[in-house]
Amino acid sequence: MLVQAGGTRILLDAGISVLQLQKRLSKFRVSLRDLDALFLTHEHGDHARSAYSLSKHFGVPVIANPATLTVLSHEFAPPNWLILDTGESRAIGDLLVESFPVSHDAVDPVGYNIYHGNWKASFVTDTGTAGTEILRRLEDANLAIIEANHDVERLIAGPYPWFLKSRILSDLGHLSNQAAADLILEHLSRSRRPTCIWLAHLSRTNNSPRIARGYVQRRLSEAECGGVVLKVAPRDHASLTWQSGRQAVPMGLFQG
Repeated sequence: MLVQAGGTRILLDAGISVLQLQKRLSKFRVSLRDLDALFLTHEHGDHARSAYSLSKHFGVPVIANPATLTVLSHEFAPPNWLILDTGESRAIGDLLVESFPVSHDAVDPVGYNIYHGNWKASFVTDTGTAGTEILRRLEDANLAIIEANHDVERLIAGPYPWFLKSRILSDLGHLSNQAAADLILEHLSRSRRPTCIWLAHLSRTNNSPRIARGYVQRRLSEAECGGVVLKVAPRDHASLTWQSGRQAVPMGLFQG
């Protein structure tokens, strides 16, 4: 996810190749050298693959908690890295970035809140559960990007080996469409602001944009939650954008 505010540009995670990152960023007239920082949620390759190259070849500071950076340093030591302890915040130019703990099978996984003036965007993927701490951190987000990784029935009936199915379904795995809907409804009951919701981190094998959006939209309709902008972020191209002060593109964000 790219976040822009004023003259500041940051990236949340970099799990695709540098070539693909540059291709997708170019659609927003941003180059890799324009990035002020890369914030990592955790060390898994689909989130941190290009961190070293961004740091070494493009001078982008890599920011994460000590446990995540320690694990990554076993394979590489980014020339330019900065520590952000879990639960703490750091100002980067015109943005304030706050991390918070999530539940995943990584050493110290986090989600992020990004603030610009009175505007707030929240980023929660790769978590097997969504308890009171995540709900508290999501409160009053104008944009909430929430994992809807799998449809449970499709996962169970699908081709994955059982050990992998068990991992995904566990409290250290990923949120299902049902769990995402539960989180969204609870979040909306606590929020005092209009909210745009993006469903993210969908599995290619165990979910689809149609299934995820249809299920969550149905739950929202049953709960009579009107006025919520609900969208799905595809995983294979630069897609959604959101802009503070509008319903649905400071922030300029995209989910690759």
